[in-house]
Amino acid sequence: MRRNLLGLIAALALGSVSSAALAADIVPPEPVASWTGFYLGAGGGLAWSDINIDHKRCLLDYDGGCDPYVDVFENDSDHSSDPSGVGIVQGGFDYQIGPYYVTGIGADWTFGDILGDNNHRSHEDEWGFHDHFDHNDKSMVDVYWRSGFTPLPNLLVFGLGGWTWADIDSNFKVRDDEGDWHHNSNDNFNANGFTLGAGLEYKFADYPLSLRAEYRFTRLEDFHNNDHFTWDECECDFRDRNDVNIDVQRVLFTLNWRFGGFFGATTAAAY
Repeated sequence: MRRNLLGLIAALALGSVSSAALAADIVPPEPVASWTGFYLGAGGGLAWSDINIDHKRCLLDYDGGCDPYVDVFENDSDHSSDPSGVGIVQGGFDYQIGPYYVTGIGADWTFGDILGDNNHRSHEDEWGFHDHFDHNDKSMVDVYWRSGFTPLPNLLVFGLGGWTWADIDSNFKVRDDEGDWHHNSNDNFNANGFTLGAGLEYKFADYPLSLRAEYRFTRLEDFHNNDHFTWDECECDFRDRNDVNIDVQRVLFTLNWRFGGFFGATTAAAY
């Protein structure tokens, strides 16, 4: 009996020693910094625009309506600008759910020659009018939600969607064939519309920095640059209606400082 008891105690002692030695040999998984946290960033890129102008002109009768005996002039045209350099500042908050899913919100301001060189000219043969259009946008604000996955712990593949506001100056000029008369209409419009995009973001392991590259497409709502003018050659009154639609595309690169965690607290996720 005593011999059996001593054997059991020895076996338990050897088992505990072996378990402790095995546990000492197991290396715990190295924690990987989470994407959860606030960020601020700045950068630049390229922007270009596609502008559609539906231009109509009619001769007014004595009642102020379009003269039914004179055809309405109409010209529908498209113009694409060359890419121009822009800058951007941005900020937001990301939240990581599990090892692979990241979601968040953000806002940014794009500035520079966003619409590029988009001067457009047309000619009306019946009255001999030359029309000139020019649109400028130096400022664009986005508010967006983005969501993505991490194929690697430090690499985020994401898509985004949001709303955009743009401050657009619209300039419309008319002159006749003689070149000694002109009409100039300048107006400012607060256009807005939706934005869609996709991109990649890489988070450096040893620094609280990330590098982000993305593409965005923005469709702004139509706005109308309408005007009325009198031509001295015949004392005729004309009405112009210009329906303008603008699409903006951007390729952006930003360097972001990532604060990490809620209000700066460091978080880590084990993989």
